[in-house]
Amino acid sequence: MSIKNKLMLTAAVGLALGASSCRKFMNVNTNPNISQTATMATLLPAGQLWVGSALGVDLQVNGSIWSQYWTQTSTASQYIAFEQYAPGQDAFSTPWTDLYRGAENFYQLQKLADSLHSKQYKAISLIMQAYTFQLLTDAWGDVPFTQALKGDVTDGHMVNPKFDSQIVVYRGVLAYIDSAKKLLNNGDAVKPGSDDLIYNGDMNKWRRFANTLKLRALLRMSAVNPTGVQAMVDSFYATSPDFLTGTIAGDDAQIKYGWNTQNKSPLYAEASSTTLASVQNLAGSSTCIDSMNANGDPRAYVFYKYLSNGAVAGLTQGSYYQSSAAGTFSLPSKYVAGDAQDDSSGYAPVNFLTVSESYFLQAEVVARGWQAASSGYADDSLYYKGIGANFAMYNNQLAFIWGPKADTDYINGGGYWSVYPSTGSFAQKQRFIVTQKWFSMCGNQGFEAWTEWRRTGYPDFLIHPVKSMIGSDRPRRFLYPTSESSTNANFPGVAPLTSKVWWDVL
Repeated sequence: MSIKNKLMLTAAVGLALGASSCRKFMNVNTNPNISQTATMATLLPAGQLWVGSALGVDLQVNGSIWSQYWTQTSTASQYIAFEQYAPGQDAFSTPWTDLYRGAENFYQLQKLADSLHSKQYKAISLIMQAYTFQLLTDAWGDVPFTQALKGDVTDGHMVNPKFDSQIVVYRGVLAYIDSAKKLLNNGDAVKPGSDDLIYNGDMNKWRRFANTLKLRALLRMSAVNPTGVQAMVDSFYATSPDFLTGTIAGDDAQIKYGWNTQNKSPLYAEASSTTLASVQNLAGSSTCIDSMNANGDPRAYVFYKYLSNGAVAGLTQGSYYQSSAAGTFSLPSKYVAGDAQDDSSGYAPVNFLTVSESYFLQAEVVARGWQAASSGYADDSLYYKGIGANFAMYNNQLAFIWGPKADTDYINGGGYWSVYPSTGSFAQKQRFIVTQKWFSMCGNQGFEAWTEWRRTGYPDFLIHPVKSMIGSDRPRRFLYPTSESSTNANFPGVAPLTSKVWWDVL
């Protein structure tokens, strides 16, 4: 994790070159046209861009393949190793580096904001550190945390940071969030503006983001410590937290792209790079498409390109070895940055947290029957609000294809997944909540969908690719990169792909 000496330039270069260029210019040493002095207004967007790059490319692709939204086409080969569940150790080096670079920017922003008495920049830096480290520990398990960003002499010169257990990282994530919430004040004169690529300095939205992120973290721990988490959730709800609900325009936490030629959505920028030359590696998976079609889900026509006959059809997951003629299967659409040959894919946003996810998280809390359920909306109402919020994200596209009532037509259509089991058991309710969350995250929050499958086992209809190299098992974590095993004296040893992370107790 040797990133400590590249921070200041990373901030300047990341901001100047745009989000989709981060991956291509990591090793630039000097540029006379770019300031080499980091400021709060450069550290913040640079950190957001690094995390957006990881979310938008590697975490998105890996998660979307392992969640069976996408599969490898038969005319290309880039992701065959992921389809076989046999990636090499360095298949995950780039997201590891990107996320730690993002975390380093946020840490340095925290220190700079402290010295300048800027509470709002500091609050965002803490929230984004919480967000980034949750991604890291959810992907890899034990990761450097308490010593991770302390490579500078002034921070102790910890060049071989120890790997902390997931419970330590999660406690730190919750502590970051709670510390940040004490600082949030939309009325402060000194706060970000356009340098905040997610919320443009709206601290009310950051408070809602922080509360929603905390709820996500608490539910992630619910199976490993149900009694303790219930008490924490009840205590949390006693403070009357406001979550992302869409009642404020732009509540979805995302980075939007496409405002210049260098600022394309990271996945499209990667796919259309000189190396790949717009080769279409990704196809729609029949696992998701068939289920959407069976339930009359119009979102299939937004998340995937429909064919000349007006249908949406997928390839069987992992069937890359079988020849399939172009035009007989759907590609991921430009709206999820999945069409490598459509420049409009460059405009697709990268989602950090969405209103839809927020409602599904709240629905699960109520479905569990915890004390928090005694106030607010019922779980079935929250469930349908989650569906509606996802439809709202793609309202223009859905209205163009299906008309203005696409969401109510789907909800009232009687499809299996649109009829919530209001009188059912918690297991039945959770199955519907998480599966509908899976539908809503198709191609736009692939990593989170895979993570929720690991936590809950839903959807329960994913198939085993016939070319899997790990039998009936599935990937449970990312592999540590060789940069850690070869340079960090405190490297704990290789953890296999099938080794469960701490909160995965299924």
